[in-house]
This record gives sequence, C-alpha cells and structure tokens, in this order.
Amino acid sequence: MMYQITGQFKQIEQLPADGAGDMTALTLTPGEWEEQKEPLGFPSSAGLEHRQIRRCRTEAHPKYIFGSLCIPDRKQLLHPPLKFVFYVNARFLIFVDDTGTAGQTISRLLHRYDDREMSPEFFLSAFLQEFLNEDIELLEKYESHLFLMEERALRGNIKNLLTNILKSRRELTRLRNYYEQMKDLARDLSGNSKDYFDSEKLQVLNSLSDRADQLQGIAQQAIDYCQTLRDFEQAQSDHKQNKTIQFLTIMTSIFFPLTVITGWYGMNFSYMPEINTRYGYFIVIAVSAAVIAFELIILRLRKMI
Repeated sequence: MMYQITGQFKQIEQLPADGAGDMTALTLTPGEWEEQKEPLGFPSSAGLEHRQIRRCRTEAHPKYIFGSLCIPDRKQLLHPPLKFVFYVNARFLIFVDDTGTAGQTISRLLHRYDDREMSPEFFLSAFLQEFLNEDIELLEKYESHLFLMEERALRGNIKNLLTNILKSRRELTRLRNYYEQMKDLARDLSGNSKDYFDSEKLQVLNSLSDRADQLQGIAQQAIDYCQTLRDFEQAQSDHKQNKTIQFLTIMTSIFFPLTVITGWYGMNFSYMPEINTRYGYFIVIAVSAAVIAFELIILRLRKMI
C-alpha cells in the first residue's frame, strides 16, 4: 500500500515521478522489500538490520535511516511483542511488516486525517504516537489493581499476593523499558542526522518524547509501589510467622511443668507418697490444672496472650 504524506494525506495507486519532492509511505512484506528496495533507492545491503529485532531504535546509515519497533502486546505483556521495521531515505518512508500492524495503524491515521494537510514529520510523529495513545488508561488500571491488592493485604488476605506483585512488576518493567526506548527513538529522529526532514517541523517529535518520558515516570512509580507492597507482604509474612512461633513458645511453656510432673510420677518407685493413696491420681490432676491456670494468669497479666 502507498500513501502520499506530503500535502494532502491520501492513498495513492502509483509512485510519484522522480524529482517530485514529495515523500511517500509504503507498507511492504519482507519479501516485497527484498524485491523493491533497490528500485526505491536503497542499497542491496539494506535489510540485514531486521534479522533480529530486540528493541525500539534507529540507526543512521550512509544512504538511509533504519528503525525498528518492538511493541508490547497490551493484553498479554509477558508474551512476545509485535515487531516490524522501517526505512527512510529522501523520498520514501517504508514499513517492512508481515504482521499487518503498520498497515492497520496507517488506516486509522488516514481515517482521522483524511483530506487534511500532512507532512512527513507530522505523519511519522502521529504514527509512533498511535502506540502510546491508550497507555495512560492502561497504567491507571495497574494503579487500581495495586490499590486493590493493598486493601486486601491490610485486611490480612495475603494469599497469592507475592505472585500477583511479581507478575505486575514484570509487566510494568516491560512497559517502562518500552517507553524509554520510544523516548530515545523520538530523540534520535528529531536529530535529523540525514536531513531527510524539515528540522523545524520535526520538532513535533518532541511531544512524542515528552509523552514517552511521562509514561516512563508513571510506570516507574508503579514499579516502586510494587516494591512497597512486596515489603509489606514480607512484613506480614514475618509477623504471621512470629505469631506462630510465639504461640508454639507459649504452648511449650504451659505444658513444660506438666512434662516435669509426668516425668516425676512416671518413675514408679515403690514408696512414692501418692502411689498408694486412694485419691492420688485426682490430686495430680488437680495440681496440674492449678499449674496451668496459674501460668495462664501470669501470661495474661504480661499481655502475652
């Protein structure tokens, strides 16, 4: 698909003539790119860059600019991201994509800016902006989710809390890194190292960089909040463990005197005073109960139970 992005923004059927001065955006599959890159003015070596796409970035080459986009799936952030690349020279902005993402994005822009004046600089900024537009709402959902986890933890419900915290932190970290890469990509493009764009108009990319920076800050705050929740969960777990140990200690303390009594009367010497006493058994029971009652009173006065 071909789009005129200088002057009136529209889909076109054929490339403009050489020397027209207009920039054209194209979406090509990797196979189409290999066939058409040289007729479009790119060297035969162009294309090796997108063998492995790991992050959003740009590279300036002698006759073109290469860029890659690695976009997290907002519905499944821990799954592999969407990946495609773009190439820029003096006449063309070409998206090499076999996922259909670039074409769908341009279609949305065409619907929004149809029959309006367009420039390559504004088009590039608007295109990249599409991958950040709904992220404020996404981060707000994460904040609400973290607040809910905190409320449950304050009520003492810490079941699966650590698992949920770690999952949220991994997802937020992926988003934060993505925003940082988009910020760097926008700054690199606004540098206009190859003079393919109008430097004054290219300043629209500053708003993209500022937005990515803002989103990165919000994501980092949410990550820090995850760490706070993790510390709270650890404190709750430690408190629960301490309560358990305290309970076991108290129980051991209560029954230790009974253990002594049991051991003492378990020796079965022939001349033990209570062995032949008619009520000796009940006397030992009464003494044991009295010892337990006395211990409970002492523990209650010391506020240990």
